[in-house]
Amino acid sequence: MKSTPPASFSTDESAQHRRAHARFVAALLSAAAFAIAVWLAVNTNDAVSGSTRDQLLISLASIVLLIIGILFYLSAAATRQHDPEDFEPGRPVRIARHVRSFSRLGAVFAVAALLAVAALGTLRILAPPAERPVSVQFTEISGRVQLEYCPGLPSSFEALAKPTDLASSSTLLPVWVASRVCSNPSFQHGVWLYLNRASITVADAGDR
Repeated sequence: MKSTPPASFSTDESAQHRRAHARFVAALLSAAAFAIAVWLAVNTNDAVSGSTRDQLLISLASIVLLIIGILFYLSAAATRQHDPEDFEPGRPVRIARHVRSFSRLGAVFAVAALLAVAALGTLRILAPPAERPVSVQFTEISGRVQLEYCPGLPSSFEALAKPTDLASSSTLLPVWVASRVCSNPSFQHGVWLYLNRASITVADAGDR
């Protein structure tokens, strides 16, 4: 006839298993947060606009959610184990309940972070950036009429332009210039410049 293990023994085993699982999930979420942080650092500059900025905000929100989830899982993993010499009634059950509660809260934020990442991927597929990076070079100094707006505008710089404007045959080409390129403190978030096509050469700068 098999003997049934004490309830406290089973509860301790369950709590230990949950703590180990919480440490493993916390490590996974930390790796995910690091990967998103690297992507955010690579793609963040003062030359983003439109849906690109929305993508950066969603990625930042996912990092925050992941960090909160990691903290809950770490709390579950760090919950103090039952002391065999402590015979306080119900203590093992309370410890197991705390581990379970912290793990569930961590799972909620982890799922929310995954949904944010999924939304980010969907946004990148269905709503690509409205502007694309281009390289602009002045061929005639007389064409640099935008110096009154951007006194530090170099003869060659990178900007953003809409594909429809690039394909257009209009005389002026609207380009979005970052504040660091414009060097005008009045345009801290960048400025749209309308350049004469006859005085510039425009090349595709590739995807950022």
